[in-house]
Amino acid sequence: MAELVQGLTQDLRQLVSDEVALAKAEAGETLRRALRALVGAALAMLGAAVMLGFALVTLVEWIPNHTLVAGLVAAAGLLMVLGGAALIVANRRLIPFVMTRRSVKEDLEWARQQSRRTHR
Repeated sequence: MAELVQGLTQDLRQLVSDEVALAKAEAGETLRRALRALVGAALAMLGAAVMLGFALVTLVEWIPNHTLVAGLVAAAGLLMVLGGAALIVANRRLIPFVMTRRSVKEDLEWARQQSRRTHR
């Protein structure tokens, strides 16, 4: 009986250690995704500001050379908006600890089964 309890204790320690490591890894990945989404939002806002600024300049002064430059800069702003939006969409899954919660549920079920076995 002592060996069984000792084995369960060691398994439980390893399980808790593995769960903490999984939670740390998931938290790090969530933080990286959030930072990338934040960079995407900043890029999109900067691009929108550039497009708006040059659109207003074009509306105020309709000079052919200015219009061409404003159009090129507005196209660059549009690319920035699209790039930022792509970064946000690519990193939209920010729900932390999905795998950790699933793993803890499995671990609790395992512990219940082990508990049932020892009570028999």
